[in-house]
Amino acid sequence: MYQGAAENLYPMPIVEPLSVSRQLVAKTIANCLGVPIRVVNDYFGGRFACLKIAVGAVVISLLTTFPVYRNMSLDNDPAIWVLRLKTQHPLSAIPSNLKDIVVYGGAATHLDKLELRLTIPILGRLSGTGEWTILIWNHLAGLGVFYLLAHLASKAIGDSVSGGLFVLGLGPTFFGSWFFNDFHFGDGIAFFFLLLSIASSSLLLSCFSFLAAAFCDERCVAAIPLLFLYLLVSRQEAKALLVRQCIAIILGAGMWVVLRTWVASVFHLTMGTSMLANWDIVKSNLASGFPVAFISIFKASWTLPLFALLSLISLRKRAISAAFVTAFALALAPALLVVDFKRSVCYTFIILLVSVHFLWGDKEASRRYLAAILLANILLVSPATSVLRLAALL
Repeated sequence: MYQGAAENLYPMPIVEPLSVSRQLVAKTIANCLGVPIRVVNDYFGGRFACLKIAVGAVVISLLTTFPVYRNMSLDNDPAIWVLRLKTQHPLSAIPSNLKDIVVYGGAATHLDKLELRLTIPILGRLSGTGEWTILIWNHLAGLGVFYLLAHLASKAIGDSVSGGLFVLGLGPTFFGSWFFNDFHFGDGIAFFFLLLSIASSSLLLSCFSFLAAAFCDERCVAAIPLLFLYLLVSRQEAKALLVRQCIAIILGAGMWVVLRTWVASVFHLTMGTSMLANWDIVKSNLASGFPVAFISIFKASWTLPLFALLSLISLRKRAISAAFVTAFALALAPALLVVDFKRSVCYTFIILLVSVHFLWGDKEASRRYLAAILLANILLVSPATSVLRLAALL
């Protein structure tokens, strides 16, 4: 009788407290990851899905890393003086008294490297945006880059929700914010033309897009191996298109070399080399750039190329693994040789687009993984850089 009473006291198996805790944590994480997945699925799909995602990424970027527009000065900024001159006469030389000015607190001057960077001055002259060229076109380039990334990533993964999560996750990163916080360099414009060169299936558009990118910044030329790697990964079943786009980029690079040499010779333009590629800069970048500054550029999105590389290694694909590492290293190398480490690392962003191809297969797992990256990137934002900074100005 006593035994029966004991059985009634414990009619169910005893559950370990640790097991309950694990289940609760797993359920909480699943619920948290489900929120961005449902939002993207419900509000960023259907018609104009890529445009909705692009606008969403812009909004997230502005909310998490709001630009300090009040600090932009058109009258007292040497870079704006040079931009005014170059938009009026793109092929004119920069006066020596301007080229020698050290700007933005760095040890090197940015101004003495602008004479042969012709895309932005020509764009400013043709559009009539003048001294506002970088501010206006960087913002538009941000929308364009997010749109193209949404289209290409959704196609690569085979799921528009995953593609949307990937792009929205880039909004809170340094890369995503640089389109709207860069008032002087115009890197976002270079990113757009670089991405357009591989997004287009037109030989002419790919060629001239890369030419425009190279004339924005020479770092685009170092990214050519990454462009080839992307085409190799994404065009495996379309060999003719792969060959055509590779030829287009090679032609664009060749035209850049020829035109740049001709313009430099005829119009007596030069590119400065102040504080470029010396051992002190390399040591400084290695000491201060890694790991904090380096990781902050793409934040948790860096796990995408890491996952891709580990997948290749596990599958014993040595050739493509070596190509993956080599292409990234070549694109990264200029960042170690210049003062502008963080903005230079941004030119490796194509590696993220290459990496999402390795998420093809398990749709639900990919969504959860990319949702986790999105949430992590938002949580890593400092409130001091977010839109909350406006409260301090009121």
